[in-house]
Amino acid sequence: MKNTAITKENVQATAHESASTDSELYKVGIFVTAAFAGAVGIWSLVCLTSAMISSNGPVALIKSMFTAITGS
Repeated sequence: MKNTAITKENVQATAHESASTDSELYKVGIFVTAAFAGAVGIWSLVCLTSAMISSNGPVALIKSMFTAITGS
């Protein structure tokens, strides 16, 4: 039979380990935010291009925008 003892070790995270974890979480958050902003930017360019194509050019698009705003 083996003699095994149950021992308890006090393990505490140091400030350096905690800061490293926070730093990694901030990096992930920044990446997710940047990816979302990039996706929104690409989507807005696609929508603007679609509007220009359907209104027969950028000048007609701006004219239609002012007509919609003024109501005339």
